[in-house]
Amino acid sequence: MKKNSISLRIGSEKYTEKYSDLNKNILSDKIEKALELRSELFSDDLTDCYRIFNAGGDGLDGLTIEYYAGFILVQYFNKSAENILDQIKAAVISAAGRMPVPVRGILLKNRMTVNGDADFEELRKSVVIEGDCPDEEIVVIQNGIKAYADLMRGQNTGVFLDMREVRGRLKSFYAESSVAQMLNLFSYTGMFSTHALCSGVSASVNVDLSRAVLKRAKRNYSLNGLSVDERDFIYGDAIEWIKIFNKKRKKFDFIIFDPPTFARNKKGQFSVKRDYAGALNKLGSLAGEGFVLTSVNSYSVTEAEYRSFHPSGWDLLMFSNESSDFINKGNPYLKAGLWKI
Repeated sequence: MKKNSISLRIGSEKYTEKYSDLNKNILSDKIEKALELRSELFSDDLTDCYRIFNAGGDGLDGLTIEYYAGFILVQYFNKSAENILDQIKAAVISAAGRMPVPVRGILLKNRMTVNGDADFEELRKSVVIEGDCPDEEIVVIQNGIKAYADLMRGQNTGVFLDMREVRGRLKSFYAESSVAQMLNLFSYTGMFSTHALCSGVSASVNVDLSRAVLKRAKRNYSLNGLSVDERDFIYGDAIEWIKIFNKKRKKFDFIIFDPPTFARNKKGQFSVKRDYAGALNKLGSLAGEGFVLTSVNSYSVTEAEYRSFHPSGWDLLMFSNESSDFINKGNPYLKAGLWKI
């Protein structure tokens, strides 16, 4: 990899010494190989956020490394990775100096399972291990669409990197299909809606059970020059709103159904295994003769199970797994399909 224009320090002597005592080449070699496999991403003018090391797929379970518009976010998920953090830090710092894109800072986040007594917010705060600390939110670009990303707080940055290729494939579809009205259920920060509206879709209604992410979705709209109509951002349970829209006889040309694997709120619980198929049966009447993009984000659901959740009359037009930078040594976890009703 060629060296970028910003030179990063090579960690403290403490990190270097411990790293050397084990094997200073193993992790660096794995990260270097991971970067080579993703070399095309570094020259993509329409995207500046992607995964550059994907746990076991790149050779080390429990470790992910992501790039966000000049910042590297390192996350560890298990005790094995935690036990070699000094080596990980040194290897990432060394690799960053050879990346062909600017690197302003490197951050570390603990993503290990939280027990009942832990301070979740404090535990999930990123720490700076090299370079600059990012602002509370930075602006990144995915598929030519701008979005706010929070690299310092919470469990998720606000941008799902693994959906990049799914969204990319939808761009030409939106233009060819003359989609007017979209419904985005479990909308999170509104990335699907923002991308669709910037790709020719006329309007989109976003439904989510988090006021915070809906607020971020509105800001993502504004960031891309889109007008914000408060009526297009609905706080509430997506499954309940399917029922409400059905009672109102609403119709949408295109529906996004991207639920969490498991969710709980005051009115009950949602489980993909138990409730997905039933929700799709209710959803079909809202789409009329339109289209539905559905996804399941779980290793526990096979592709065959995912397909079986859909009504027999639906026609699968496109199927995709997680984006190619999410290199996987086993079966894909993401199953996403575009269906014609």
